[in-house]
Amino acid sequence: MKTTSFPSLEAVGQVDLETVQRQGLLIFGYGSFAHDLAAAAQKNAIPVLGFVVSGVPPAARSALPVWQISQLPEAYKDKPLWVGVYNHLAHSDYPLIDQTCRAAGFAARFPQHYFEVVADALGWRYWLTPRADYAAHASDLRAAFDQLADEPSRQAMAQTLAFRLGQTLAAPLPDAGVVHYFPDFAVAACRARERGAQAFLDGGAYNGDTLEAALSQLPFQQTYAFEPDLGNYELLTQRTRQLGLSATNYPCGLSGRNEQLRFSTGQGEASAVKEDGDSIIQVVRLDDCLQNVTIDYLKLDVEGQEIPTLQGGRDLILKSRPILAIAAYHRWDDMWRIPAFVAALAFDYKLAYRSHSRNSFDGVFYAY
Repeated sequence: MKTTSFPSLEAVGQVDLETVQRQGLLIFGYGSFAHDLAAAAQKNAIPVLGFVVSGVPPAARSALPVWQISQLPEAYKDKPLWVGVYNHLAHSDYPLIDQTCRAAGFAARFPQHYFEVVADALGWRYWLTPRADYAAHASDLRAAFDQLADEPSRQAMAQTLAFRLGQTLAAPLPDAGVVHYFPDFAVAACRARERGAQAFLDGGAYNGDTLEAALSQLPFQQTYAFEPDLGNYELLTQRTRQLGLSATNYPCGLSGRNEQLRFSTGQGEASAVKEDGDSIIQVVRLDDCLQNVTIDYLKLDVEGQEIPTLQGGRDLILKSRPILAIAAYHRWDDMWRIPAFVAALAFDYKLAYRSHSRNSFDGVFYAY
């Protein structure tokens, strides 16, 4: 059977800054990312001519015009077009957006193509990074790739890298029927533990949806959940009460130090630590918060704090040797830093990688 090879790390689809500064720019999309992109472009002396959408133009949210792409004035049809759609939802199907743009005569550029031009103004945007970073860490990424224990993992990681480097617009799609954070191999490994499946730790518990999914897969007797957004936390406590869990819920976040950080609230599952956040939250180290506790399954989706959280929970992990399910899409370098952390534990963990959503969002490393 042919196995997937480590991919080329060549960035494809570079943007010519001088051209867009001279000609101006159209932005496909009209959501929050599209408007943030417009502001970032203008900070980089790129004139923004307006927004285009595939359907009926929505109500105005800015002074810039918005057109249906099929009704764009002739004078704008030779202008550069950047896609300002960046999420994992159904409307962000990049191959379909590309078809729509090509049918209208545009060779659109997508976020991974232009991010290096506006990175300073856009700031942290999950996995986006200047793509030269990948080549600069080729040996780290190769080591991570070589750790993977199965062919589906190698395929998914290779396709994720190709997508983020602009080599393809087709990111890996989720496996049908796989429960997010609970693929069959990880569930089986937890069942086979000497203690079975007794304790589950949910870092970034949101509204308790992952806790409910966990109980549908494994008979956990005790759960520990951390959720710093107080709106989400209220929903979490309601759900654990309804589920009748033996649950310990913490209204705080996780990191590598015990400290207070600025936090952006009200973003649902995407609420995150940000320097300009509208509130202040407490974050804690797992090793300080859960002393004398054993964990059987540890899930982390903590909006970019995965590596600090793992470091702050190293003693807990060394003692418990839990199944690990760690989100790998918030920071581009989590693609190698998470595998490197797992390798440094010097356990006999097998490492797997799966993608659970569109556009390489919800990628997860599993150690089992």
